[in-house]
Amino acid sequence: MLGHAVTRPMRVVVLSVVMLSTIGCGSGLFAKAETAMTGCVAARNPLFKAGQAEQALALPLPAAVETLATETAYNFGFKVYREAAKAAETQAELTCALELGSHYVDEDVQVWLSGYLGSPNPPVAAHAKRLLEKQLATLGARGER
Repeated sequence: MLGHAVTRPMRVVVLSVVMLSTIGCGSGLFAKAETAMTGCVAARNPLFKAGQAEQALALPLPAAVETLATETAYNFGFKVYREAAKAAETQAELTCALELGSHYVDEDVQVWLSGYLGSPNPPVAAHAKRLLEKQLATLGARGER
């Protein structure tokens, strides 16, 4: 099961994605995604460390992190967050990767989020469910579903 607190820098979590990128603008998006992850974890980690996962996940992300998440809501940004989720060692890292990656509204993201619905970690599963429902509502509002 995932630990509650951050144990290592986020740069280590997602560096492998840079090597996967063949997109010219990838490095700029990567830097924004890395900054968004760092900001999200910094905002939520104190509550995770205190064992208050639900309260941590109820906190709105700081405006700057939301802006970065929106700016990285592309396929490449999603790949960065997906890799960060795979490498996550803590609830803070995993839930931040899920939330930031969910800003990219796409069927692949929905499949990815669905994979976490059965997580043995109840806060992670509940968070994935909320994010998936938000994705589906966004698509419904656009008339895409």
